Amino acid sequence: MQAGDVKLGKVFANDHQSVIPIFQRPYVWDEKDNWEPLWMDVRTAAEEVEAETENQSGMGSKPRTYFLGAVVVQERYRPPRRLSSSHIIDGQQRMTTLQILFAAARAVAHDMAADSVVGRFTSLLENRAETVHEAFPDDRYKVWPLPQDRAAFLWAVRGTDDDDTAPAPDHRLVRARVWFEQEIGDWAKAVANPAQRLDDLFYTLQERMQLVEIVLDAGDDPQVIFEALNHRGVRLDAADLVKNLLFQTVESQGEHQHSEELLMNAWLPLDAEPWRGQVTTGRIRRALIDLLLAYWLTVQKHQDVLVEHLFADFKEWLPKSARQASDVIRDIRHYAETHQRVRRLPLTDPTGRLLDRMQTMTTTPWPVLLYLHATDDVPNDQRAIAARAIDSFLMRRAVCLMTTKDYNRLFVQVLADVQQSDPTRAGHAVVRSLWNQTAEARLWPDDLTFLDALISTDLYRRSYRARLKALLVGLENHLRTPKTEHAPALSSADARLNIEHVLPQKWETHWPLNDGDGEESLKKRHEAVHQLGNLTLTTAKLNPALSNREWLHKKGSLGTHSLLRLTTSSVLSAPEELRDKWSNERWAECWDEDRIQLRTLWLARIALEAWPKPKGDTD
Repeated sequence: MQAGDVKLGKVFANDHQSVIPIFQRPYVWDEKDNWEPLWMDVRTAAEEVEAETENQSGMGSKPRTYFLGAVVVQERYRPPRRLSSSHIIDGQQRMTTLQILFAAARAVAHDMAADSVVGRFTSLLENRAETVHEAFPDDRYKVWPLPQDRAAFLWAVRGTDDDDTAPAPDHRLVRARVWFEQEIGDWAKAVANPAQRLDDLFYTLQERMQLVEIVLDAGDDPQVIFEALNHRGVRLDAADLVKNLLFQTVESQGEHQHSEELLMNAWLPLDAEPWRGQVTTGRIRRALIDLLLAYWLTVQKHQDVLVEHLFADFKEWLPKSARQASDVIRDIRHYAETHQRVRRLPLTDPTGRLLDRMQTMTTTPWPVLLYLHATDDVPNDQRAIAARAIDSFLMRRAVCLMTTKDYNRLFVQVLADVQQSDPTRAGHAVVRSLWNQTAEARLWPDDLTFLDALISTDLYRRSYRARLKALLVGLENHLRTPKTEHAPALSSADARLNIEHVLPQKWETHWPLNDGDGEESLKKRHEAVHQLGNLTLTTAKLNPALSNREWLHKKGSLGTHSLLRLTTSSVLSAPEELRDKWSNERWAECWDEDRIQLRTLWLARIALEAWPKPKGDTD
């Protein structure tokens, strides 16, 4: 490895092409964080040169130079008839942006008829025509971008006689060219002699701007350098390091001819939204692509893979797997498409319902679900059986306040059991794996344990609000029948829904006890308030209007506005199974402890139906 300071003019002086290798990320720099600070440094340096030119100040003293960062390059093999070239291992964002800046300055000089300045900037952008073989016209460019950036880059550095419209106006390279051209044009026109100012700009870029250039020997491992420098510039996700390793392995495995096709047809969507967007898991925000890769690697390794250790685990696994990197890339893309397809499943689908509730509980079943849906031999009915089983397991344990601490290892075990089973019985394998767990941290609560938790007198106080809301939403959706008016299923994540106590938590003003009621009645009242039977769902807008008001007011508001079966079929009217003893009119006369107790038992029965547990270790 060789390293040293080098003037920017020297970097682009020779007839040579700097190629951005296929494993690099696409162009990501923007105005606020990158273009503007770069231009401010260049403009400040140019104005110092301008002052020296005008009054000869600084003659005899060493002029100040500006540091633009570091670039890491590695020489490439030179085939016949091609120009010499090197890979940009690190610093490609900076090198690309400088080319856009040169092209913008050339365009401004052309508009001002400063032809000699146009030629000088061209020397920083293009190799001499006589050195470029006619069979390889693209060798004329000093920098050669990634395929996905190519059309925008070629437009941004186009010649002065090219007036084509931009191929993608929102592409960052297109916006960079427009931004730099506007900034340089305004700056040049602010003086009496714009052409001279542009000439000083060229001199500044050539002589006063400086890079640290690190040149790798042919035997140096560019992956090691890439990892060591990944903290610089725009922060790299673990996925960027994984991508780098995969595409370098494609090259080392002799599949160079497929690398561009793999990038464009397999990996490219993973460099864009939604994969590069941030999602929250627990209290931590992560890139969705990093989560996907962690899930995928968990499936391959049969071990829980944490995002924090994703690249280290991947780097260790890849050579041991003996798999072709090209196959790995295609398989990751297949899992990415599976992930998006599964996330789009409606709430009427068992997996869709499970994913909705997993937002309030845990994401640890994701590798199991991805494997089931990415494996073509698994029938849809088996996927549904698996989803219902996991849903029941998670909901029952959540209501029973059982720990989630061992879920990572548990669902890795479930995954292993499924992978060893007949794919056509994969759903039953999930049921069997969960049913056979005997450790306390992994028990699937039976009906009596679940029932005891559901009818607890302090369910509301001891439950996590999001999980209790998921329980109520699940009950509402389960209560809907073909006879119910058509309406979309509710989501546990719907922020418009709130948990409402029908008998208010602060009941003393509008819900007083009868005169003469003693301690036993007071205890019964306190116990009733936080029971399942006293809870329903209302919209966030209706909730304040109900507040702590008396029953007649609440009954009228709920009757006017609520369409939820959770309210209409068991608060405003008697549950169907009780109507032989309770008319709807009599049921709705008041709201008291007896009705709350009956509704608690009724909703508990509905919950046992909604989240059943098989009776034994059988299909």
